[in-house]
Amino acid sequence: MDKTNPQYILRNHLAQAAIARAQQRDYSELERLLQLLRHPYDEQAGMEKYALPVPSGEPPVVVSCSS
Repeated sequence: MDKTNPQYILRNHLAQAAIARAQQRDYSELERLLQLLRHPYDEQAGMEKYALPVPSGEPPVVVSCSS
């Protein structure tokens, strides 16, 4: 089961936080996410917060797939 479901997935609130910091020329969060997502099935020390579900109270994300 561990090899079927990734430990880490890119969630919208994590991506948005990385984007906001990158816009301020701080790329550390983006680099951290890229490193983490290179091995999404492997548990990585110190990265527990990235495996948590979306925090309660976080507004829902509305996206469109139209092309």
